[in-house]
Amino acid sequence: MNIVQKFTNSLKEGSLFKHGFLRHWYGTENKTSEQIIRAILKEKFPAAKFISVEDTSGGCGAMYNIYIESDTFKNLSIPKQHKAVYSALEEQIKLIHGLHVQTKIPS
Repeated sequence: MNIVQKFTNSLKEGSLFKHGFLRHWYGTENKTSEQIIRAILKEKFPAAKFISVEDTSGGCGAMYNIYIESDTFKNLSIPKQHKAVYSALEEQIKLIHGLHVQTKIPS
């Protein structure tokens, strides 16, 4: 086994692959990391009126802009709203470089 194969196998066995962030690169899943994050947020915030996830790192999955509009955020301060988003993505945050989160309560 050459070094490239060893590296590829270590990626497949590692947390990035387990959490779906590299699966689409290896053809084992048809979802992008944006779709994976959006699906997690839809599950955690089922009352959300709007959820947007944008990979701002050129497609490598290192940086994301996230916007969520939900009644779930009523009576929560902005820091607590953002904490709820970070908590929902706890496992994914370990795998990416950064998030820019915006939340809004529908009018």
